Amino acid sequence: MSIEIYDTTLRDGEQAAGARFRLNERVQACQILDDFGVDFIELGWPISEEVLRAFKECVGKTKKSKIVAFGSTSIKPNPEEDKNLNSLVESGAHYACIFGKSCLEHVRMQLKITPEENLKRISDSIKFLKNNKIHVFYDAEHYFDAFKSDKEYAIKTLITAVNAGAERIILCDTKGGLLPTEAREIMKKTKETLEKNNLNPILGVHFHNDCGLALANTLTCLDYVNQVQGTMNGMGERVGNLNLSEFLPVYIKKMKQNKEINLKELKKVNEILFKLAGVEVPEIRAFVGDIAFAHKGGVHTDATSKGASYEHEDPEEFGNKRIILLNTLGGGSCVASVAKEFGYDLDKKNPEVKEKIKKLFKELENLETKGYRIGPIKAEQFLLIEKYFGKLKEFIKIEKWKVKTSFDKGKEISEFYVKCKINGEIIEEKLKRGGGPVGTAYKTFIKILSKKYPGVEELKLIDFHVSISQSHNEESSVRTLINFSNGENFECVGVNHNILQSSIEALVKGFNYHLNKTFKNT
Repeated sequence: MSIEIYDTTLRDGEQAAGARFRLNERVQACQILDDFGVDFIELGWPISEEVLRAFKECVGKTKKSKIVAFGSTSIKPNPEEDKNLNSLVESGAHYACIFGKSCLEHVRMQLKITPEENLKRISDSIKFLKNNKIHVFYDAEHYFDAFKSDKEYAIKTLITAVNAGAERIILCDTKGGLLPTEAREIMKKTKETLEKNNLNPILGVHFHNDCGLALANTLTCLDYVNQVQGTMNGMGERVGNLNLSEFLPVYIKKMKQNKEINLKELKKVNEILFKLAGVEVPEIRAFVGDIAFAHKGGVHTDATSKGASYEHEDPEEFGNKRIILLNTLGGGSCVASVAKEFGYDLDKKNPEVKEKIKKLFKELENLETKGYRIGPIKAEQFLLIEKYFGKLKEFIKIEKWKVKTSFDKGKEISEFYVKCKINGEIIEEKLKRGGGPVGTAYKTFIKILSKKYPGVEELKLIDFHVSISQSHNEESSVRTLINFSNGENFECVGVNHNILQSSIEALVKGFNYHLNKTFKNT
């Protein structure tokens, strides 16, 4: 039996700080995970009306993945009276995963029942779901800690679950404090003990990542398990869970195991799920991060440009790509490599080229000092390379701007005035509309430029992010990163102590990039 991939992003992942899946987002995420090819999708705990509606939308509509409802063992002596267990039945899911207590400390202090009563709750809960024709998986909460404190009782909870009809027994490191050597040893002893009791259930693992060891713990247990539970991007309670976006590449590519999953979709799936959860996508992520295959040092960029790899795998295998960071540490090789991506074959020994590189570095050093961090941003790279080695045209240059914005009785109104130069001509424009100042500035630029450049309306502002660039108390400078789309998605950056000026700078760069690309060969 091959390893089953059980994704719990929509339940355990949602417990991450700041994460939230609304109904439409939960349904969309389910479709994405199904297309990607995971075996089981834990859709959530159907005790709320919204999550219950998601089950109605998704159950019976997946192509491959099986929908799982999550819950706990009964908190009532009679499981038929337990609202939680009845919600699993009401969900319509054919699979349920319920967690129960393995640790006597939690049995006595949290549930406030006897060890024997806990065993009965485990058995009765599983039998209740089985009687309702539901396949049951059992998550043994705190199992590894329980094994270390009272091995006999911990094992007894598993035997009880198996005898009651649980089809999978999942051992959980709920606190995330386990070491790989401990994980493997406990897993081995648990399997041996179950076999001595003439039991051979399908085992799985569910590791939290509080020590950064969820992946290591999972890998060391693979000889004993057939199911791995995790979240697609590592989100979860506290530090998070096993990151399936790390486990799957290691399992399939590094360990050369077969699994019908298209890793070339991995980056896209990872990022969509972050965005659906309302969580900012981090740059630093193994295999799928924007800078996972980025090169900055001069030696690295030089070798990479000559075909000598510094990469452990081909980034395209995971839907990613190689990036040369435009920075002052990279030397002439860095500039030449970046320029080549935009069609310029630079001779680094040419005196004129060397002088232009020197000037570019001086400007780049100034940008880095101010906190622009443009290294991996393709549009920013293009604007700099085109400025020094091409024919960069300043389609729009701002001379003066003014913003008025107000919020009254739940209604936001903004007015943007701008005086700008387009092809040497001074133009003034004013626009008043409902909404914020950044959106109003964007609409004003569209209004101005569309008169001279029909089709500029195809440049869409997707979203923008503001962060601290340099901290100086009330005079701190901010970095505004604006995401655009014009058929391709690209980003531009502005930095200023004035948050609106940083946004306007990024907007103007976006329009200049779009128009320079549009008219580059005309």
